[in-house]
Amino acid sequence: MNEKFVADVHLGKLARYLRLLGFDTIYNNTYTNKDLERIAMVEDRILLSRNIAFAKNFLVKSFITKSEDAFTQLKQLAEHFNLKNQLHPFSRCLLCNGRLEEVSKEKILDRLEQNTINYYEEFWRCQDCDHIYWKGSHYNRMFNLIEELISKAH
Repeated sequence: MNEKFVADVHLGKLARYLRLLGFDTIYNNTYTNKDLERIAMVEDRILLSRNIAFAKNFLVKSFITKSEDAFTQLKQLAEHFNLKNQLHPFSRCLLCNGRLEEVSKEKILDRLEQNTINYYEEFWRCQDCDHIYWKGSHYNRMFNLIEELISKAH
């Protein structure tokens, strides 16, 4: 079973990285500390924070990072929870955490720019927010990030 997370206001980029890797990660920069604790407890999620006070709450599982760098945070988290074998890259929406599904180009033609229509054939759509994804220039950068994480994980 994959770990599930809830990230505090300071870890938005880490939340996006976790979603990129396929982890169910809730993030909303308006959540209070009480909201975060409640969500972690009720939904059995690991609370991610830089706030050491959360480590003192024994009712929720938490991971406290001291690093300000999101990729370093991700490496620490991956090692701590042995996430390397739980990866499902490109299966969640980076924006809202929804699941992605493959969608035919024809169904979304009216939403695509001309160059995207000309150069890409495979598309995915978020089941929740309807955002469209394809393997554009960002894909290679994200794929390289995943490769780097896997190669550095023990």
